Amino acid sequence: MLQYVYESDDTLKAMILAAGEGTRLRPLTTFLPKPMVPIVGVPLLERTLVWLSGQGVTEAAINLFHRPQMIPDYFGKQFTGIRLHYFFEDTLRGTAGGVKAAESVLGNAPFFVIYGDNLIHADLRRLAEFHVSHSGVGTVALFQHPNPTAAGIVGLNAEGRITQFVEKPPAGEVFSDLANTGVYVLDPAIFGFIPPNAPSDFGRDIFPLLLSQNLPLYGTPLGGYLQDTGTPEAYRQANFDLLAGRTGTHFENPQLWIAPTAQIGSGVSFLGRNIISSGARIGDGATLADSILLSGASAAPGAQLRDCIAGDGFIMPLAPLTQDS
Repeated sequence: MLQYVYESDDTLKAMILAAGEGTRLRPLTTFLPKPMVPIVGVPLLERTLVWLSGQGVTEAAINLFHRPQMIPDYFGKQFTGIRLHYFFEDTLRGTAGGVKAAESVLGNAPFFVIYGDNLIHADLRRLAEFHVSHSGVGTVALFQHPNPTAAGIVGLNAEGRITQFVEKPPAGEVFSDLANTGVYVLDPAIFGFIPPNAPSDFGRDIFPLLLSQNLPLYGTPLGGYLQDTGTPEAYRQANFDLLAGRTGTHFENPQLWIAPTAQIGSGVSFLGRNIISSGARIGDGATLADSILLSGASAAPGAQLRDCIAGDGFIMPLAPLTQDS
């Protein structure tokens, strides 16, 4: 089905799915698009675009819904050498529906799809080469998920062709721990399977449709690093992983990052890993442990904050970190 072969001078394109409301991260996302949550002081979407630029992507489409204008106001029409196209959604169209709306930008060659709430550091060129060599309608990047009931899981044959795709199966119906990462390479032929005027989702609708028609859909391990940011605990983990150098970015102190404009009182103690954002304030003698203070957050003198995310007027308690976190 796929007749296209990458050349060295091709324009690599990506679709970044950024329309989600981030309800599980509220109140952090009440006034902020989910992909704009800060990861060690920098919006997640900015880190994603920098990574994509390093992978050779020069053009990207971004769908928008919640607080949509903040993203084009921040990035403009071009960022880190990537030309940006924005697609505003009046109602949520789903993962596949969002891609369908960008067909005019994406529809002339294979393209990447990136879920905008993931922090990723991986080799996309290897994924693209796998996709082209297997001549499928799409390639789904995979990873081993510790809790398959919380993910879209995949069954593969010996050639890497997907034989089953089930979104968040009940515990008694789990057949694999290989899960969808939210990173794809898709052939333009995919647009023929996405309805034009109705919401649709890749995991729930489009991939099962392809399999029901015996069309070639492949899966391969993503490799590298990927961390969801959709829950408060996952968001903290992404921040701490970046701070620890797990994404290829290295900091002088892998345990503590303090923004230059943060105000730190005397006698403050930091235990475990902590991130103190621009404009945060910590009073004298306070103690912080395994926490994130966002812009506008404050800790009173003598306060003890452990396992939390604190912002301007809110504190989100978190489960304690495990030894492997």
